[in-house]
Amino acid sequence: MVEMNFLIMKIIPDYGDVSKPEVRAKYGYLEGWVSIVGNTVLFAVKFIIGIMINSICLIADSVHSFSDVWTSCVVIIGFKFSKKPPDEKHPFGHGRVEFIAALIIAVSLIIVGAEFVYQSVERILHPVPVKGSFFVVFLLFFFVIIKEAMTRFSVVLGKRIDSPALIADAWHHRTDAFTTVLVMIAILGNMYNYPVLDSFFGVVIAGLVIYVGINLAKKSADKIIGLAPSPELLDRVKRLAGDVEGVKGAHDVIVHDYGTFKVASLHLEVGDMDIKDAHTIASAVEKKIKKETGMSTIVHIEPWGQVDKEKMKKIIRKIVEENKKVFSCHGIKISNSINMHVVVDKKMNVEESHKLSHKIESSIQKMYKKYKVHIHIEPGG
Repeated sequence: MVEMNFLIMKIIPDYGDVSKPEVRAKYGYLEGWVSIVGNTVLFAVKFIIGIMINSICLIADSVHSFSDVWTSCVVIIGFKFSKKPPDEKHPFGHGRVEFIAALIIAVSLIIVGAEFVYQSVERILHPVPVKGSFFVVFLLFFFVIIKEAMTRFSVVLGKRIDSPALIADAWHHRTDAFTTVLVMIAILGNMYNYPVLDSFFGVVIAGLVIYVGINLAKKSADKIIGLAPSPELLDRVKRLAGDVEGVKGAHDVIVHDYGTFKVASLHLEVGDMDIKDAHTIASAVEKKIKKETGMSTIVHIEPWGQVDKEKMKKIIRKIVEENKKVFSCHGIKISNSINMHVVVDKKMNVEESHKLSHKIESSIQKMYKKYKVHIHIEPGG
């Protein structure tokens, strides 16, 4: 880890400010070029050996390594476009190009996997003799170590800038390492007169590649469509807003993720004051959230105490029913406190129901600080 940090500091002098698109792009370029060089060498060696020993399993693995070269090129291109500044047509920047790059990587994985399923099944139906040696197995073990090192390198960079494209590329490396292990087993099997292992593991490898591709595609598509932010991020925004003097409560937090650019909008409750003071509080909240999270913020000010109770009830019901252990809730009453009935499994014991009640109360209390929350647990089902 120390050596990796040293490398990052040497290549990316401004490595710490990852909120800047141009800095994120440098991380992407570093990961991309390391992957391209490493995978090109691995592809060439694996492919030549695969042809020499007539192993469909190893040839498939070599092409998998070469697909990593393609995906790393996509990563570099994606970061090149994502760092472009906002313009008239794209006022929130081009950060979502990263998500598109990750989706392209995922689709390429699925296509490669499907092709080798077909070829491996053909080999099962029409077996072909495969050669092998302990030297080849040892060489492949060395490749596994290299791929795992590349995986960890990509993961570290991906986590530092929270990049789905780099994490996707890391999964490419790890699946390549795993498939190479299967190739080693297949070659050993052929050496001991089990030639079907080569074709069988070819199917397994291809299936794994398709599985990883589908998962990555789902995650990338979610980001492009607009995946809901984590509850932890929403709670953090509320907490930061609530820490500003003059804020009585915060609710209706929404976070829009544009990759390199995020926008948070929220409603603030403040006491009786003139518009100038309210504006000062709103500005203070925007600056605090910007400083702590890097997100731009849009604030809507509401007078404290003049809350739409029906809207409140809908929000409270949503918070309660998001808990999987809750069947339903009813009888929500709002005055100086929030009271309600929560229906749970009749087999739930007292200790568990107490913990559940406390958890729900805490979640509601975070959003509506001025209210005491009281929950009555009812057996149902």
